[in-house]
Amino acid sequence: MFGPVFVVFNFLSIFFLILPSSWHLRARNTATLTYIFWCLVNVLPLAINSLVWRHRSDITAPIYCDIVTKLRVGGEVGIPASILCLTRQLESIAAARQAYFNEKDRRRRRIEELALGLGFPFLVMILHTVVQGHRYDIVERVGCVVAVYWSLPAVLLVQIWGIVFLLASCVYAALAARLFLARRKQFASVLESSKSAISTSRFVRLIALSVVEIAFALPILLFLRLYSLIHEPLLPYVNWAFVHENFGNIYHTRIDMLEVNVPQVAKAMFEISYWLYPVSSTLFFLFFGLGDEAISTYREWGKALKNLFPESAEVVPTESSIPYKQSLFATLPIVSLDQKWGSEKGDLKRLPWSS
Repeated sequence: MFGPVFVVFNFLSIFFLILPSSWHLRARNTATLTYIFWCLVNVLPLAINSLVWRHRSDITAPIYCDIVTKLRVGGEVGIPASILCLTRQLESIAAARQAYFNEKDRRRRRIEELALGLGFPFLVMILHTVVQGHRYDIVERVGCVVAVYWSLPAVLLVQIWGIVFLLASCVYAALAARLFLARRKQFASVLESSKSAISTSRFVRLIALSVVEIAFALPILLFLRLYSLIHEPLLPYVNWAFVHENFGNIYHTRIDMLEVNVPQVAKAMFEISYWLYPVSSTLFFLFFGLGDEAISTYREWGKALKNLFPESAEVVPTESSIPYKQSLFATLPIVSLDQKWGSEKGDLKRLPWSS
């Protein structure tokens, strides 16, 4: 589980997100920027964690893990919310409900997308505290893992929103695709009349990214939640004091204990859930890191880099110069073992199917 490929893929995902992001920054496309943000703030810790806890499961960076686990809770809502913002925007453009979008319209749309793509995930991060039975868990090769008291409030406050947003995105993506196919001949004029920064080519890539992301993430999230509900009965949420009785605890688990004591399906689910972010990052790169505008940007960066390190001027030998062949430089080469898996109170020592 979580072998070297996982480590390498997470580090590559950081570059997959950064390289094609400049056009989206210039276009101020809020939906894709929030998508980049939530992918980046999750793959970066995954890359760091996979090295720091490669052969250990001890408590190394307590405050860091507090932050990282909250960002993971936000990311599980933030990426689906960003996809919903994106498909909603594409459907609005394809429907051509408004002939012209002025700056006021764009500002209102950005505020709405920021509220949904950033504001709501941060709200869920705060609400997660209600069902956070202890601080977090540490798993060898994975690092910091979110802790959730498995109960009905956990489902309603934290777990369900990614599925809800992806289902809503399905509707908007289907409508946007249908409208695009119905108006494909005059679609360029529709985009021009709306003064949109999105060209036909970018529209197609954005809708394709949304569809592939939905097709990939939605079945996985549905299976994870259903499996948890079937195999882990919801525990009663007695009161705040009962749930948070051991809030300061941090549990740690070695990878060999995970492989021996956890069912095969649960182990697979646990690992797949951590591949969601690097896969989402790679999808973004495949759709936007290899396009004409991205290649043009890479060339500009190459020219700028070349200007920073100009070639040194050729030295004209003089009578006092040392011949190259006689130069001195010419000769130089260039959860601890005794922790029981699961608990009476349901804290995420049952890691594999947690958030």
